[in-house]
Amino acid sequence: MRLAGLVAGLLVLTSCSSAPSPAPPPTMPWREVTLPAADATVQDVAFCDDHWLAVGGLPTGPAAWMSADGTTWTGVRLEPVSFYGRQSTLSSVACRGADAVAVGAASGGAHGNPRTSTWRSRPDGSWLEHEPAFTQFGGADSVGVGAAAASLGAPPTWAIVGNWLGPDGSPGPALWHSADGATFQRALVAPGSAARGTAVAPLPGGGWLVAGEAYGTTLTGASWTSPDGATWTPAPVGGPLALLTPYADGTLAVGSAGAWWHDGTAWQRRGGFGEAAGWRFLGLAAAGDLSVLTAAAGASCRMWTSRDGGTTWQEVAMPAPVPVSAETVAATAVSGDTILLATDDGTRARLWLSTLA
Repeated sequence: MRLAGLVAGLLVLTSCSSAPSPAPPPTMPWREVTLPAADATVQDVAFCDDHWLAVGGLPTGPAAWMSADGTTWTGVRLEPVSFYGRQSTLSSVACRGADAVAVGAASGGAHGNPRTSTWRSRPDGSWLEHEPAFTQFGGADSVGVGAAAASLGAPPTWAIVGNWLGPDGSPGPALWHSADGATFQRALVAPGSAARGTAVAPLPGGGWLVAGEAYGTTLTGASWTSPDGATWTPAPVGGPLALLTPYADGTLAVGSAGAWWHDGTAWQRRGGFGEAAGWRFLGLAAAGDLSVLTAAAGASCRMWTSRDGGTTWQEVAMPAPVPVSAETVAATAVSGDTILLATDDGTRARLWLSTLA
């Protein structure tokens, strides 16, 4: 899952880099588990209340699976309502308790634009596609749609981060927010800011935090907070941010300048994990005293852990080499001391579990 429960101390960082390690990294107790389907693609994973979720697709269309133990998986019944929904791949999932919202898309139309829709869980366990007007997530003003997030409080509210053209025609961060997970309202976070939104996380006191990058003579960090998803206040940060997750009583972020922590008011710098320029950060999940980050760059994958809130990092071994391409996925979810890792290099998807002592 791109966002999971609160974190207090232990962090795990995974990334991909071509830089050689000075010594072989220590190993973690990984074990591979059987994929939900042999020909599945897995794009995101999450831990929700008392079960794991994995989303992606099959050659026949969108797919999602659930598991009580991370080992035995069963398919979720999906009910698409649109032509493109039946062809889509689910790319992101967020949950609160038994409630889940997923984002999916399929390319189509004369220009091959992504046809994005959302999926909402129902009391009987099935997921129903909600097909919006094309201009809600697409159209001439769309720049891109990213990950979904769920609020920390009850009842759950939902958000999807992305980018949209502002009134002056320049791209900037956007947020789609929803009270029911079915109908989303779009808000421009910072029109005309020369910035890009990369991630969204719920604030502990309610509302949302959007983070990203600002473009000028150099690439810098940018973030904004909102109590309602509609009105936004800048939250200056000293480096570009790629991913967010709730952490302790604030929000943990990572990017090319290292790790950062937002205490609800301002950002504080945490530690780094090496030269991260050009890395493509893929997913961040956290629960209890454990958090997990994945990223991709170069030709091989690497992993680090931190036991002091992201101040210092120790490299550990990935369960297996993961070739890096534009399609590489390395998504993580956490429950207690157990990590679920989904890897997909565009040709083969695999699931792994590890429980730390």
